[in-house]
Amino acid sequence: MGETNVGKSTLLNVLLNEEKAIVSDIHGTTRDVIEDSVNINGITFRFIDTAGIRDTKDKIENMGIERTYQKIEQASIVLWILDCTQLSEHIEWLTDRIAKRAIGKKVILVFNKIDKITEDERDVLTQMFEQFEGERIYISARERINTDGLQNALVAAAQLPEINPGDVVVSNIRHYEALQNAHFSICRVIDGLDSGISGDFLSQDIRECMHFLGEITGQISNDEILGNIFGKFCIGK
Repeated sequence: MGETNVGKSTLLNVLLNEEKAIVSDIHGTTRDVIEDSVNINGITFRFIDTAGIRDTKDKIENMGIERTYQKIEQASIVLWILDCTQLSEHIEWLTDRIAKRAIGKKVILVFNKIDKITEDERDVLTQMFEQFEGERIYISARERINTDGLQNALVAAAQLPEINPGDVVVSNIRHYEALQNAHFSICRVIDGLDSGISGDFLSQDIRECMHFLGEITGQISNDEILGNIFGKFCIGK
């Protein structure tokens, strides 16, 4: 996201490696969201190109800008694109509108058209945004300068856990939710044991855990549980 003509659509085309979005020098060219997916280092990202944010009286363009705000709220990672060659005087106005919609999200500040400014001008940019806590990337989408660095930043921002050989990966969302629910149930059992609550209450949480595991493996009976206990533990009469 960003203001008009900062290079959002050009960057989308570079990341997707195809001419997905129309690019022109006319402000407000993109009036609706454009979405497509691409795989980067084994991770699937769904990129959303949005209408440039500006103050306009055009009703159709304003509808597109409202959708931009909606997509910011829905996104996991927000790429805030800025034109290095002409930072708008509306930057504070824009910051206010972005900040309240991007709370809790990973925001990456992307300075575009870096090929058109000097090192001294780049230092000025750094100082202007020294209060910004998120990551900053300097690129040229048109010249494909440091776009690979942006891709690496996206992979890092995804914050996926490292997978080691022998790890169990749950790819079925229904199984994942069932395992989560079973985990919550068994944690309640452990807390109940520590608190010394009665067995009646504990048994209810155990039954819930059995129910959720049974959604994956098939129904689990009490006889199976008892057989497993007596088969693996020494229990006196």
